Amino acid sequence: MVIGENVDALLVLSFGGPESRDEVMPFLRQVTAGKAIPEARLAAVAEQYWAFDGVSPLNGENRDLVARLQAEMPQGQPVYLGNRNSEPFLADTLAQMQADGVRSAAVFVTSAFGSYSGCRQYRENLAAAAATLPAPMDLQLLARIADADALAQIWAKELQRVWPAGNSCLMFVTHSIPVSNAEKYVAEQTSLARKIVAHMEDAGTAVTDWELAYQSRSGPPNQPWLEPDIGEAITSAAQRGITDVVVAPIGFLAENLEIAWDLDRTAAQVCTELGIGYHRGQAPQRSEGFVDLILELLQAPTARCCAADCCPNPRATPVAWGDCPQ
Repeated sequence: MVIGENVDALLVLSFGGPESRDEVMPFLRQVTAGKAIPEARLAAVAEQYWAFDGVSPLNGENRDLVARLQAEMPQGQPVYLGNRNSEPFLADTLAQMQADGVRSAAVFVTSAFGSYSGCRQYRENLAAAAATLPAPMDLQLLARIADADALAQIWAKELQRVWPAGNSCLMFVTHSIPVSNAEKYVAEQTSLARKIVAHMEDAGTAVTDWELAYQSRSGPPNQPWLEPDIGEAITSAAQRGITDVVVAPIGFLAENLEIAWDLDRTAAQVCTELGIGYHRGQAPQRSEGFVDLILELLQAPTARCCAADCCPNPRATPVAWGDCPQ
């Protein structure tokens, strides 16, 4: 029996984001809880949110996804949204699901790649939220979407849509993370990038220059994080004669404020200053094939589990939902 036939509901588990100016600082404090980040640093980050009136597009993107999924669920099961860092908070969503009579649910995590913050932290939050329920609930993790060739096909089609004439460099951009925890993360993103390029070339688009670049670096200056930053990568491309940069934010599935700030504002400004074209593919979540891709994941015969040493927590070892049996 496939997962989708064996559950009462589908839970979309996401990062969350503020939707007003008043929600920005509480959101940032939630994201950085336990990390001893100075308030002044949070205030500096908040300026990016206030530039967009405090509204991240992510929650709206996810509400749209939930509605589209709800219309296509094979057995008519309800679809819920639970966030780690903003309303609707995950624990509240699970409580509502149980009140609605849900005993088992498939869980789609809107983070594609293996890293602590992109995988295990979601599973830790899921375990902590499930522990607050008055009765157990069977939660079955769907396979990570990065492994699906259909995701590469969606990206390839989108990048072909924005591909310019001229001497172009395709830059696959993802969130920078500490180098010490990055081997799996980089390998998975490189694999996806290669699949995308292969699909583009199969469709007749010659991609002669591509690379991975990074955005949104944080953390102490003396800690090595993945490089090059997208601005540095654009500068280097201009120096070697590139006339147009095509940006694919493959580290994200949905449009969000980090894309809007780091890419469409900051990186685009670098392109303007250097006199080269900036072209950006839209994140795949709103594409026609994205819901079909999630429904395909529901057809898996078994739920996903993660090895205990996969994406370790750098600070502690709390319980995480979905660890493989020893």
